Amino acid sequence: MPTEPQILAAPLDGHSVRQYAEVTGMLARFNAALQPGPSAFEERSGHAPDTAEAEAALRLALVAMSEAQRRIERQEARIRELESLSVTDDLTGLFNRRGFDMHLGKALAQARRGERRGAVMMIDLDRFKQINDTYGHAAGDGFLQAVAGVLQADVRECDVVGRLGGDEFAVLMTDLERASCGSRARALTDRLNDHVVDWQGTLLPIKASVGFVEYGADDCAADVLQRADELMYLQKNARRSGAGMAN
Repeated sequence: MPTEPQILAAPLDGHSVRQYAEVTGMLARFNAALQPGPSAFEERSGHAPDTAEAEAALRLALVAMSEAQRRIERQEARIRELESLSVTDDLTGLFNRRGFDMHLGKALAQARRGERRGAVMMIDLDRFKQINDTYGHAAGDGFLQAVAGVLQADVRECDVVGRLGGDEFAVLMTDLERASCGSRARALTDRLNDHVVDWQGTLLPIKASVGFVEYGADDCAADVLQRADELMYLQKNARRSGAGMAN
């Protein structure tokens, strides 16, 4: 079963380490200036410690701390960006296979705790190769983006949509009552197959074969995906046989 990868925070770069060392030294000087111990100078002169140096050290420390904090925030933002890229499909903005598997693993863990049930849909586009061959890869990319838009627009916020690769998509529908699983899957399938993409004045209908399975506490991710995939190909073969359709 896929498990969520552990994301480790990147260490500070060399410049940030030096900033922290400088800050530590400045604060030590500031503290020593405010609370000095007996010194030979004080014993000889009888003067109080000079606070000007402490104030200057404090100002420099605050500046250095602010700069170090900004560097840390930039590094944290970069870590979040890289984490997002690792689970996101560049073309469509959907989750990629890795991201979808992570969410499916979480959903199945919740099901095992008795919290939720749900369903998985595997979607494979029909005649997609013909679009690439006839209109070019730019048209194919636009078509895939349109499919992604249709799927995203027709799911709930808690659902997960992924592009698993090529012209294959998947939808994870979480927290569903058993009675509503089939109806929601059929409704999404119908709306997807009713959609038409306008590519530079040419109307390209979306046609997709869909396999749909429910999951529960006893299921594992590999079995759920395999069952959905098998049902999807059964539908594809039936559609191909009935209409003489090329893939």
